[in-house]
Amino acid sequence: MGHRLLLLRHAKTEEFRPGGQDFERRLTPRGEGQARDVGAFLDERGVRVDAVLCSSSVRTRQTYDLLGLAAPAEMDDSRRYYDAGLDELLEGIRALPEAVETALLVGHAPGVPAVAYEVADPDTSEPQAVAAIATRFPPSTLAWLEFDGTWAELESARLVEARLPTI
Repeated sequence: MGHRLLLLRHAKTEEFRPGGQDFERRLTPRGEGQARDVGAFLDERGVRVDAVLCSSSVRTRQTYDLLGLAAPAEMDDSRRYYDAGLDELLEGIRALPEAVETALLVGHAPGVPAVAYEVADPDTSEPQAVAAIATRFPPSTLAWLEFDGTWAELESARLVEARLPTI
């Protein structure tokens, strides 16, 4: 098997944090349900995540924690992923050790959707998956990509599934 890259936008959050900053925004009860739902989806498919790249914002950490995944061998929950754009996120992904088979990135729009749009190969991806995220990537959307080759050389991947929120 090659590599699997899971891209997850954090779940639904409060619109603003009274007296707080964007970084401190929390999940709503609906968002908490969305995160648990994504975790159940991954569990049903027997997905084991080897490495996690996660923004250190409150809402992304909550989203990750509510997935209920087994602790990964590699965990990078850094502020660098909070405001990260395409290039910075790809840099983090491409730096993953080759022993990592499945990596999960939990982050924000527009960075996470940008990675999906950049690396998803329209010729080999599932058409319905491409169509699902063609014009939107709402909170708790999960893009499932697979590719052969090394993390360092990731340029293109097959978008196998795009899961929009069900809650």
